[in-house]
Amino acid sequence: MLKFRWLIGAATVLFAAFNLGRAADDETYDLRGPAPEEGQVFLSKGTLKIKDADTTMKVAGQTITLKLDLIVTSEEEAKVLAVKGRDVTKCQTKIIKERADITANFGGQEMTHTEPTQLEKETVISERDGKKWKHSLVDTKPTEKQKKELDNRNGIENDDDLYPEEKVKVGHTWTVDASALAKLLGNSFTDVKGKVNQKFAKVDELDGEKVAVIESTAKITAKMKEDGEPTVDVEMEMKITTWRSIKTGVAVKEKFDGKIKLAGTVKMDDVKAEMTLSGPISGDSTTKLKTK
Repeated sequence: MLKFRWLIGAATVLFAAFNLGRAADDETYDLRGPAPEEGQVFLSKGTLKIKDADTTMKVAGQTITLKLDLIVTSEEEAKVLAVKGRDVTKCQTKIIKERADITANFGGQEMTHTEPTQLEKETVISERDGKKWKHSLVDTKPTEKQKKELDNRNGIENDDDLYPEEKVKVGHTWTVDASALAKLLGNSFTDVKGKVNQKFAKVDELDGEKVAVIESTAKITAKMKEDGEPTVDVEMEMKITTWRSIKTGVAVKEKFDGKIKLAGTVKMDDVKAEMTLSGPISGDSTTKLKTK
């Protein structure tokens, strides 16, 4: 069947990006949380879904219209190996699970396909080189396909730009430029524009842990790269709720929903195609700080 590797790659990057976090009375709270520490280990799981998306492909003089469902599941263990200030400069990530389930409906004919990414079951060492990351695989040399996926990854990034520098009270609202999301979206996205409106909604308790509940709305445009070139236009509107540990700054839980639109030139089985896709997008994630 049709291979949608470009969409799988985009979705896995988006999923990582929406794991935005780390954190009624007059008390004030530090929503950025403490700096990362060498030796910390984060266990993360999550799901991203694009449901019943209207999709059109124009390839080799033919136009294909279909409905598309995509479910990306991810599970990984990330360890901090080195820190400078509030930035992780080296980390190790075990990619336990990273795969996509695709269902395409062509005029009533349904086709399904499950495809792991090229990095599933691999362990990645990431080291910051200036503002960029360099990646390698533990005990093995990456294939050409793996190199492309490694190039689209980041390491563990801090998200300070999304949160106030000062302590704030419950009810505080603020707006940040969508460029603050650029380093979280990874290297497969560029020219990120828009606004993220956020509100410190309340302090709650989750699994015995005190958390700050952050409600966010975002309207974003960007370019998605195909073979290193920004050939796909991306539009997203999202509502995001984050449960952020006040003690550790970890986003212990997150959920989001909204809509996405993609349009541009992509490759399917090494054949270029003009593509449009639009539909609802949703997801959820959890992150636990592993006890030393």
